[in-house]
Amino acid sequence: MKIKTFDAGAVFKWTKEYLIKVLTMARNPIVTDPLIVNALNRIDRKDFLPDTLKEQAYNDVELDIGYSQVLNKPTVIAQMIAVLKPEFGGRYLDIGTGTGYSAMLLAFIAGEEGHVYTMERVQWIWEQASMNAKKYPDIKNIDFLYRDGVTGLPQKAPFDGIHVAFALDTIPDSLKMQLKVNGGRLVCPTTDMNLKVLERKGIDEYEEEIVPGFIFDKAQQGLA
Repeated sequence: MKIKTFDAGAVFKWTKEYLIKVLTMARNPIVTDPLIVNALNRIDRKDFLPDTLKEQAYNDVELDIGYSQVLNKPTVIAQMIAVLKPEFGGRYLDIGTGTGYSAMLLAFIAGEEGHVYTMERVQWIWEQASMNAKKYPDIKNIDFLYRDGVTGLPQKAPFDGIHVAFALDTIPDSLKMQLKVNGGRLVCPTTDMNLKVLERKGIDEYEEEIVPGFIFDKAQQGLA
């Protein structure tokens, strides 16, 4: 699978409708799953940005949200969720909450029968993400946790999917073991500028796919 990139440009201002068309109706669309399409329509990226950045909400650029953290490009977020293959009723772990946008997309997809746990190590960002989520009071199947997420959340495992929002040198076995056997998927950037996609096929058996061309900040540890 090839990474798709788009230039927001200075003349044409992207709208939510145009962004969704880019994601879903291009010649080789990033998103084809109706569950993800519905989530992109329902969960508005603008709701997860401060007022000073709202005008750039739909441009295909990463945005600085403070504390050396960024909200990734919408095309990158969509690609990561697409390869995670979330399903209704699934249980998901989101490591690196950021603004909360990706976690809320997953929560909407999982629905009332599923659940999402999202973990953030920077207190101010965790607080902001929790406030952003309150704009969607009907979505209750999500827990925002203030803690270091590098080791995952073994007490709530197994998960149908794990989404990691920062780059790791290697994916630790302790995190892989938190995936559901026979179908659990993990999506994680790596420090060699790739996106690693793992699917757990058995107790100690994993199928791996490498998607090149993803640059993420390296994981930091400890609460801040």
